Amino acid sequence: MRLVPFLVAAAICLAIAVCQRGASVPRVARIHLTSSLPAPAAGQLVRDTPPPAPSAAAAERLRVLRGAARVYTDVFRSPDSSPPEHFEGRNPCWGDGKAQHCLPAFYLLGVYQAGVLDLYSRLEAHPSVAKLARSSRVAHSFYSQVHPTWSEYLRALAPAVGEASAGRLIGEASPVTFHFVWVHQEKFNTAYVEAMGGFWRECNGRSAAAKLALPHRECMRRRMPEARAAEAAVARRAGLRLQPPTLMRAVYGSFEPRLVLLLRRPAERMHAAFYNYVHYRRRYAELGSDSAGELAWANESVSAFERCTARFGAEDCALCFESLTRENEETFYHADQLIKGLYALFLPHWRREFAHLLPLRSEEYFASPRAVLGR
Repeated sequence: MRLVPFLVAAAICLAIAVCQRGASVPRVARIHLTSSLPAPAAGQLVRDTPPPAPSAAAAERLRVLRGAARVYTDVFRSPDSSPPEHFEGRNPCWGDGKAQHCLPAFYLLGVYQAGVLDLYSRLEAHPSVAKLARSSRVAHSFYSQVHPTWSEYLRALAPAVGEASAGRLIGEASPVTFHFVWVHQEKFNTAYVEAMGGFWRECNGRSAAAKLALPHRECMRRRMPEARAAEAAVARRAGLRLQPPTLMRAVYGSFEPRLVLLLRRPAERMHAAFYNYVHYRRRYAELGSDSAGELAWANESVSAFERCTARFGAEDCALCFESLTRENEETFYHADQLIKGLYALFLPHWRREFAHLLPLRSEEYFASPRAVLGR
């Protein structure tokens, strides 16, 4: 008997040993979301004591990360807007009297279909948390997407400067940031995307005879290694290939933002995504029912990911799925909803960079939001 979709999705998680239904979420660092927040103090931008100086190794690593960020982003291109290595305020703010900038002191990393925006709206009700317009507090994700650029991001956060001066903590919520699948690494795979765009125009512009001799699909497949080489060349120039966690560390320097991660059971999150995004149901509408369509979608996603992991390994497939083979690229939406549920493949990257990271269960939050907020 065929498994229903949520069991199929859970099966692949178990097969590669990255998640288990009912397993406890690791506690990396406890962060009291609301109960420990102090009352705001007007003008409080400076800590009572300065932060400790980073070790020589940490300082050298930050130098390397910021060097790479100069290649991939515009963060450090203007001295007036470049963040310092160290921040002294409760919020990471910097600048002179003419131009001051602030970054969020806490960040809701994700994930999709897990209640992130609802959680942020409740945190924002606390008097110590800044009240910002949605465009300022809910980012598409500066750390992964081409837009916003650094200057656009700082402009969106400009209203936060006044909130920081009033002693309130700045926060941000972005459901997309945590699980940086290939499509959510726009800042870092631009060379690949641009190369493939050029190859598409080249393959598509051939004569009818040339297309008959070498079909478009095969023409594109043969060019994929060149596109990957273009991306690798950028990484060599940068010194390493950045990812959202390493770019965030480069931006924050020695400052430790509080990161909160709201995780929903992968199979249930995938089920919710199927009904949240209409393109999945449209794709399988000919099967006659949503349940049949969801089953076909889950089976196709699992099969495609299993084929990929047999050849490349789970982590490479999670982070680079559609760039690895033409077959992967042609998989409907690149098995992205399945991959986004493989939390244990993304979590170590964040834990390596940030000491203050609190994973929470969506199921616990949905059942008792007040209790979760008290943590």
